[in-house]
Amino acid sequence: MGAAATTAAIELFAAYRVAMAQVTPLTDSGAHAPISDLSALGIVRFTAAGLNGTAVLGASNRTLRRSNLRGTSDRDWVAELANQFVGRFKLKLLRAGVELWSMAPLAVSARLLVTAVSQPESPPFSFRDAQGGSVAVWIELDLNGPLKMTTPASEGELPREGDVILF
Repeated sequence: MGAAATTAAIELFAAYRVAMAQVTPLTDSGAHAPISDLSALGIVRFTAAGLNGTAVLGASNRTLRRSNLRGTSDRDWVAELANQFVGRFKLKLLRAGVELWSMAPLAVSARLLVTAVSQPESPPFSFRDAQGGSVAVWIELDLNGPLKMTTPASEGELPREGDVILF
């Protein structure tokens, strides 16, 4: 799931013309340095048969503003980015036979949460761009039974990342 999360984050920001590079873990345990410049967090809960989870996407002001082509508020934009991230993450897992359902995103100020989510036991996937902006993604999973996997759908049966899906 880590590869799916990393690729989804990089592709998401590339769609908004912000090239991100993953920060190499600093320790043998895979821990990253705490990211202190996150200004807002978007949170999306998701579920699958046998699994509950949360995805948190945090971004610095620089990255939020450079990726936000419409100029909406940082809070609205980080919630939308978290929603789009989970959509991309879900499609990657669906291609592997894991179907997730997600809930509506919400945004919170990162000031109070950065310390709590930057602990060594829950390191984020960390990214930096060439202009000093940063993004962090946390995926928390809670297995509550056997994970139900299906036969992966063929490429033509699934939408591509970025496709508009009307309900």
